[in-house]
Amino acid sequence: MKKQYTYLPAAAIALTLSACSTPKQDTSALKAEIDAAMAGHYGQSMLHEELAEENLETANEILEHWEKGYYWNIDEKQAALEAAQAAAQHRLQSEKEMCAWLTEAHSQNHHHVETIHETVAYFKSGSHVPFKTKEDTISHIGHFLHDHPDATATVTASTDTVGKPAANQALSEKRAKTVSELLINNGARASQLIVKAIGEAGGPDNTADQKHRVAVVISAHPDYIDCPKLK
Repeated sequence: MKKQYTYLPAAAIALTLSACSTPKQDTSALKAEIDAAMAGHYGQSMLHEELAEENLETANEILEHWEKGYYWNIDEKQAALEAAQAAAQHRLQSEKEMCAWLTEAHSQNHHHVETIHETVAYFKSGSHVPFKTKEDTISHIGHFLHDHPDATATVTASTDTVGKPAANQALSEKRAKTVSELLINNGARASQLIVKAIGEAGGPDNTADQKHRVAVVISAHPDYIDCPKLK
């Protein structure tokens, strides 16, 4: 018996195949999550680090072939050199992106030099209790030291020449301690304070001089720089 063949139109075959194929998936949400993972300086740092590792693996694989005497050619040599160069470039870019992320993360530490050199307390002869203080300045320095742990302040106290030098040295130490405690009460840490009690500030012996019965604060607020050697 002669076999009968049935021929389907091309359009019908295409329709049948399309009905059996996997429907197209919406990948937009997944792509968005992947992009989010690579976003920002930290994400870009990871991306460049991954690319550096991939290129470095290629360069090392070809190097191993050479060292073991496997067949190699000029094209393979050039590919290895380009991979090694790309790895170095991606590693540097990864470090720069990481540095940028650190700068963002440490933004509260990035401040300009703001040195204050000011007399903040005045004392009567023989007293370590100030009769006048610049409370706004003391408060400002104290709060700044609290907010910037890397900043410091020097407290220098002195006396005039009324009295004996040894007693005036002890008096200046008490005055410096008094002002240091005021700064600490306003947020400074004791470890941030450098105390200098200089005793008699100078002048003729046994001479009252208000400009020497004082305490002076000099603050040092260094700039914070992330990755200073990275160019």
